[in-house]
Amino acid sequence: MRNLFPILMLLTNLSLNIDNNNNNNIIRATCRETPYYSLCLSVLESDPRSYKAEGSDDITTLGLIMVDAVKSKSIEIMKKLKELEKSNPEWRVPLNQCYMVYNTVLRADVTVAVEALKRGVPKFAEDGMDDVVVEAQTCEFSFNYYNKSDFPISNMSKDIVELSKVAKSIIRMLL
Repeated sequence: MRNLFPILMLLTNLSLNIDNNNNNNIIRATCRETPYYSLCLSVLESDPRSYKAEGSDDITTLGLIMVDAVKSKSIEIMKKLKELEKSNPEWRVPLNQCYMVYNTVLRADVTVAVEALKRGVPKFAEDGMDDVVVEAQTCEFSFNYYNKSDFPISNMSKDIVELSKVAKSIIRMLL
């Protein structure tokens, strides 16, 4: 009986390795079809849900992970906007407009995308990710319109645009 235990452990480890390699292959193949391979890879590989996806739900799960990354970045941006408003009250108007834009991203675009993916209607999820890009551009335009200084969250804005484009690319694989 003692001799069987190491063999059982070895077999268990081998089967886990095979599952992880299969999912890693799915992640890499999926990310190759997106405009930002490295970003896609880093987001998906850092989320444990990527390794639990099975069968036809793989791409849907990967899409949901990317939409969640868009959600997280939106929340981060909204917090930054509030900080900037406190430290730069002269920017109140454009920062408030940006805040409303990102609130729309969270309340509408991300919410619709998640529900659409869960219900198997990826076209609506794709539209939601398209809207995120428009919202980010709207924020930047409104800031630049009211203020002639540099856009203080340009890197964050670039990040959310890239995340939403990756999400859209993954979602398109479901169409």
